[in-house]
Amino acid sequence: MKENPMVKNEIIKQYLLNTLSEKDRIGFEIQYFEDDDLFQRLQMMEEELITDYVNDRLTASDRRLFEEHYSVTPERRQRIETARNWKIVISDSRLEQVTDSHR
Repeated sequence: MKENPMVKNEIIKQYLLNTLSEKDRIGFEIQYFEDDDLFQRLQMMEEELITDYVNDRLTASDRRLFEEHYSVTPERRQRIETARNWKIVISDSRLEQVTDSHR
């Protein structure tokens, strides 16, 4: 997938955390509606942001923004809960592998 050089990952993150000005937000939305590659990057960055949140890898300010602006819809809260559940499954699976290898 080619990267739209006009849109940096930081802009996508700012969009997801709702820190862009209204003008920049509207401009970004127009771009990603017209550019399938940019829309895919947005989706990937959204997944990374959720994963970073669930794994406590966000800065305190990004965590606050995520909680105040990103996780406000039921659909997004469900995605976060799904990521938490996957984290538990993966963690449990790794624990079982370690336990099995020591038997």
